[in-house]
Amino acid sequence: MKRPSRAILRAQRLRGTVGVLLVFLVFTPTLGCGSSSAGEEAAAVRGAVSAYNQALTAGFATLDMNALSQTATQGQAQREYYLMAALGESRVRMLATLVDIEFGEVTFSGEDQAAVTTTETWDYEHVSLETSETVRSERGVVYHLRYDLVMQDGRWLVDRVTSLDEPPTSDETTR
Repeated sequence: MKRPSRAILRAQRLRGTVGVLLVFLVFTPTLGCGSSSAGEEAAAVRGAVSAYNQALTAGFATLDMNALSQTATQGQAQREYYLMAALGESRVRMLATLVDIEFGEVTFSGEDQAAVTTTETWDYEHVSLETSETVRSERGVVYHLRYDLVMQDGRWLVDRVTSLDEPPTSDETTR
């Protein structure tokens, strides 16, 4: 059996190297786009949770939860409205400050559903509606929460917030 010449061996190696490089170059942009798209979606979910918390604190401060409809589903906005209404009936306004939020991994269960866990630290002032005096103050309240979000009309909305600190006692969201 005759051995191939050195020129033929070099050509075969070069062809193999070029083939590997072409495969790498063809698939690298695809992989990059996929991961950045997933990263962008995860960032959008975290942004939706942050917007929700901003709308929630504003709603409690003003006793008006209408802005929450821009960041939450109707069901979730209604659950928070009931909490705000209960405070209002007690003649108290809650001034909440999100001191810190740490996001866990964002997971997707389909194109239109996502979930993320958070560890949040909040400060609260409960202020009398009659006297404007602080009747109760809480500092450094830590929550471990799970946010379930849905995609509606091209944006992520918070659909449910569940406390991970204690076992749920009902279907209602606890906060």
